[in-house]
Amino acid sequence: MTNPLRLLLMVAALTGILGVGTAAAQTVFVRNAPAGSAVEVVVGAATTGTGTVGDDGNASVPFTLGAGKAEMDANVFVDICDKTRRVIIVERGRLPGPPAEGCDRRDISGVFWVRPINTLVVDLGNATPSLLLVRGRYTPPKPQVEGAEESSGPRHEAPTGFVLFGGGGLTKFRDATSIACGNVSNCSGSSGVGYSFGAGYWFTKFLGAEVTYLNPKTLSIDGADTGFVFHTKLNANLTTIAGLVALPAGPMRFYGKAGMNYHQATQETAIGRTKYDAAKKMVTLVDIQRFPADCVNPPANMKSEDWLKAGMPGAKCN
Repeated sequence: MTNPLRLLLMVAALTGILGVGTAAAQTVFVRNAPAGSAVEVVVGAATTGTGTVGDDGNASVPFTLGAGKAEMDANVFVDICDKTRRVIIVERGRLPGPPAEGCDRRDISGVFWVRPINTLVVDLGNATPSLLLVRGRYTPPKPQVEGAEESSGPRHEAPTGFVLFGGGGLTKFRDATSIACGNVSNCSGSSGVGYSFGAGYWFTKFLGAEVTYLNPKTLSIDGADTGFVFHTKLNANLTTIAGLVALPAGPMRFYGKAGMNYHQATQETAIGRTKYDAAKKMVTLVDIQRFPADCVNPPANMKSEDWLKAGMPGAKCN
């Protein structure tokens, strides 16, 4: 049978061990102090923690609040002495003893909840010290290389190398319908969605080159007048080769291009006559003739008017 008194003593001992462990977990972390200087943590009037500032200007000093105390609402002061930096923690509303001779006392405004799970980060980098309560262990930021810009997060720059792209959208030919219809009033054309794709290469963040291919939707034109109808198709494509000059802005870049393009378009035409079919009681198309693009389009180096006057040389009509 377990002795109740022995069990009570074991629980008390365990509580005491946990209390000591909790108090030992409290830490003051001093930043931006002179390398090699001593750091003291004073609670009330007793020094409960000491340490030395490292070459990086930081010191981590464990301390305790004293027997029977695990936390307190506190005011914090810092004494700046010749070779010592003293952090003084007192109960809220109380004042510490006078500073030692040759020391300059500075007050950190505010009331701070000092408890085991918090680390007191005291920054001495400015004339007026500051204090930051951090939950858990504190890890100081990496020191900045002299001349380097401070970054608040990961930096992403505009990439270099090979790039593929593509897209689609509505396409429209400006004058093709009006030219094909001429003076036929009952005439219209329809276009639609075209596509493009290409590849580029950025040699640096600022300079690149690209090749782009654009294929608009084939334009269909239909017209009719007394005694005839016609149907025309225009198929075009455009290839562009350009150099690129960019102004990077983080992961993006604004750029302009200059270069040359190659345009090719073919147009085929069909024409016929309308005739009333009495048996079907409707108008039908008869004598339809189709003219391929090689038959009705002039060569690339010749104007249409000159080609017609010359008798359409090179026309391939069946």
